[in-house]
Amino acid sequence: MSRFVNLQFLGPAVLFLAILTAEGAAFGLAQMPTSEILWRANLEVFAVFQRSHYLLAPALDLPYAQLFVIGLPLLAIAVYGLLAGRDLALAIASNLSFVYAAFLIYIAANNQSSPLAASLTAIAVPIGPSIYLPLVLIGASLISFFVSHCHYIRRIYAN
Repeated sequence: MSRFVNLQFLGPAVLFLAILTAEGAAFGLAQMPTSEILWRANLEVFAVFQRSHYLLAPALDLPYAQLFVIGLPLLAIAVYGLLAGRDLALAIASNLSFVYAAFLIYIAANNQSSPLAASLTAIAVPIGPSIYLPLVLIGASLISFFVSHCHYIRRIYAN
């Protein structure tokens, strides 16, 4: 079962790496504002983190807030749970990473870039680089979330 318990670490680790990469791209863009690659990465690949930053900015008005307030604490709790053998800490980090990934999917799905209007035309579902990263995050977090719940259900029925 140890192999499956290690899968609980997948969600917080992938989420932390994605946030770290997005904040790194934003920092690089601030240092080199003429870089076409960084602009493309920031606007297409990491657009969901930019939107979440604008949504969280009134409550968390810190530089790199998503990294230091969300990503790093989740990773620290997961590392503590993994190294100390604390299943509850690892499960909490796993579940919270799923909640944040679901929040990012919600933000990606509710992109309000166009004006709101009533229409009978078909609604286009956003497909492209801006939705791939949230889908990878929700997939990794869902695996972690599922494994943590299966682990606890197995422990309940074992007693």
